[in-house]
Amino acid sequence: MFRPAHWAIQGRHELELEDDQSRAVRHYCRSFAGVSRSRRKISWRVRQPRRDHPVSGELHPTRGYIGGANIAGILGLSPFRTPLDEYLLICNELQDEITPAKERFFNRRKALEPFAAECFEQVTGLKIVRRNERYTDAEFPWMRSEVDFETADGGGGECKTVHPSTAGAWGKPEDGDEPPAYVTAQVMHGLGITGKPHAYVHALIGLDDDRIFRINRDDELIAEIRKQAERFWKYHVLPRRPPPPVNVDDLLRLYPRGSGRAVEADTETQLSMTELHTLRQRIKLLESQKALLEYQIKGFMRDATTLTAGGIAIATWKPRSDGVRVFNLKK
Repeated sequence: MFRPAHWAIQGRHELELEDDQSRAVRHYCRSFAGVSRSRRKISWRVRQPRRDHPVSGELHPTRGYIGGANIAGILGLSPFRTPLDEYLLICNELQDEITPAKERFFNRRKALEPFAAECFEQVTGLKIVRRNERYTDAEFPWMRSEVDFETADGGGGECKTVHPSTAGAWGKPEDGDEPPAYVTAQVMHGLGITGKPHAYVHALIGLDDDRIFRINRDDELIAEIRKQAERFWKYHVLPRRPPPPVNVDDLLRLYPRGSGRAVEADTETQLSMTELHTLRQRIKLLESQKALLEYQIKGFMRDATTLTAGGIAIATWKPRSDGVRVFNLKK
């Protein structure tokens, strides 16, 4: 259980500096994703990582280091985890809750790996020569990377199983699109450790949509990512000083229970309270207007399940399996 007493507030200047640096890396990752592959200058300096290096020390055997799965959260790029989440995971102060649904997901993903590898080889003509290798950085032993697969042309690879409903975030490699920025950050982190010149990202969408992206290493971007990782390690992990919260969930992790004390609002907080009251009143008004408009539309539809305009469906009011009719607008 994380203990809030361990949290030391950083100075405002330090926080602003860290935020500016992280913002620069986030912008770089996103802009990298938007640059045509043909315009990138490709150069690299080969590092000699250690393979299958055991984790030492008192930290949890699967924690105590910054891995590829952590880097996007540290940089503020992950849609799933915050810097505080990553800190707590690395320091083994937050345990992953393995629900039956999550366990089923991981088991199915594991079962799909041979199928995904076969699909990759069929689409690219490249042979996969190694799978699931773990590497330790030659310069920073606390920096690790697990590479899903390695190819005969000297590249690394990441395999991502993607639900069809989220496929739009990936784009199409044949159109010059790139994978999401958080994936690019993970790949660059791995290239910085392994010294490989490039990596492939295989997005397996459903069972029959293979989107394979080739990402060439960018040493400038890798250097910035490593700088941020080193800063996170030195200023947060080693001194056990959590990064500042960025959302309500983070605050609940830091302060899961109330102390019962009262605190006087400062000027900024009072202004926020005034804005919040105003916003809540506007939301109530908009909700009332929304309910009235839906009532008018449903009153026009009556028993009809589809509303059209020019022959094109613009809304539906259909029953679910339990018989309750659900109203939906068409985009």
